[in-house]
Amino acid sequence: MRKNQKIVQHAPIAAVCGFRIASASAAATMTTERSMSSRKAEIRIGIDLMGSENSPQVLLQTSEFLASRQPSHIKLIAIGAPDLAASTKLSYVAATETIELDDSPLTAARHKRDASVCVGLRLLKEKKIDAFVSAGNTGALVCLAKMTLSMMPGLLRPALLALMPTQRRPLAVLDVGANVQCKAVHLVQFALMGAAYQRARQISLPTVGLLNVGSEAMKGTSQVRLAYQELHREAALPNPFFQFHGNIEGKAVFNGDVDVLITDGFTGNVFLKTAEGLASFILDKLNKNLPQNILEQMQDQLRDLQRHLHYAEYPGALVCGVQGIVIKCHSYSSPEAFASGIREAIRIASEDFLQIIQNKLLDRSDLQK
Repeated sequence: MRKNQKIVQHAPIAAVCGFRIASASAAATMTTERSMSSRKAEIRIGIDLMGSENSPQVLLQTSEFLASRQPSHIKLIAIGAPDLAASTKLSYVAATETIELDDSPLTAARHKRDASVCVGLRLLKEKKIDAFVSAGNTGALVCLAKMTLSMMPGLLRPALLALMPTQRRPLAVLDVGANVQCKAVHLVQFALMGAAYQRARQISLPTVGLLNVGSEAMKGTSQVRLAYQELHREAALPNPFFQFHGNIEGKAVFNGDVDVLITDGFTGNVFLKTAEGLASFILDKLNKNLPQNILEQMQDQLRDLQRHLHYAEYPGALVCGVQGIVIKCHSYSSPEAFASGIREAIRIASEDFLQIIQNKLLDRSDLQK
């Protein structure tokens, strides 16, 4: 570790913040193949304070508040500007540079080697932390994760995997922003990663859908049409890794007919943020327009609706395919949403969930090279 990446150890405190930390959605709770007795004695989560639309102080307060409510074996390690170290009792790693949201990912990777993202990923590679959470520059995070951690065997590109609610059970959507343009081979590998993720959540044969402008096989771009054929062929193999639903239109996604939704990162990111914006619009309209007496009578129903619709209730996106647990939160994440991302990192690290995903992928031994 570099000299200016000094770790400062402090005792935990109970910070008081003016926000509610959302309870983890039951729909997002992961059932794994690991027993409680096999969990690690200590779980260390690195938290990037820099480079988002929130101030580092807000994210630090969020981390402190959450740390004060964790069992003693959960350790949160803040990573950020050196001048913040004195203001916290969390363990702290100083980083002298910041990758801004408008920085070029490749330029930042080459010239800002002491940025908080770089420091956090190096700590993850060196096994000094078990997971890393960031709300910074998406392109830089994905690029650096691939460079620093390397890919799982047989996979070409990482993808951002996000859980979304449906009428049945949570849907794994990928890619939601890591790859703006994708070839058919990438989309097929996203399907394998998404299926492995859902298999690790005890869905024995996940159903995969390909997001498209229509359900017919010949709809979409040339690469999407080719991916349709490849996914159909994949699902027709003996002992298939997933079922293929075929093309699915955006309006049908939330019916819950598929467990994994595949698309390129441009379309996936627009789809995710549109869904989040619409959900927030509906909740705001209900709260502003229903009479107070009706709101009071419907408290339980509205809480349930909030739990299913509000994006802060769902964790950040997993950088899927790299050999390390990296959670990407929105740059504009509220304290509640950022806390959900940290909770997800704790959950995945506690259950060795990443190793289970890798084992599931290894079961599918003929991954395309």
